[in-house]
Amino acid sequence: MAVSKKGGFKSTPQASAEAATGHDHSALNAKIASLEKKVADLEGKLRSVLASVDALSQVKIDLKEAKAKIGSEVKELRENAKSWSTKTREAMDTNNDGKIDMEEIYGYIWRRLRSRSSIPKK
Repeated sequence: MAVSKKGGFKSTPQASAEAATGHDHSALNAKIASLEKKVADLEGKLRSVLASVDALSQVKIDLKEAKAKIGSEVKELRENAKSWSTKTREAMDTNNDGKIDMEEIYGYIWRRLRSRSSIPKK
């Protein structure tokens, strides 16, 4: 409803249509504004979730690389241990028959003990 200069109310077609339908645009605008605010909040949360997912994928990649590196180091250590044990067995096997008996072990230990000086060399 429109207010006339004389202080009375006069009815306009727009005011009467608004009164007839019962719509209040300010209430609808307030609802729209609150929904837009909720959408903005959800978009912010989505951005933080996406950033977390990116960080987690980077951590996963780093873990795979570390696993591969550790695996190769373990493999290398196993090979070194095998070669050390093989060298020791070959040193003990004096008659090269592929078997080590007690006499060969005793002879190996005797040679090792007698070959070392009392002061270790660096």
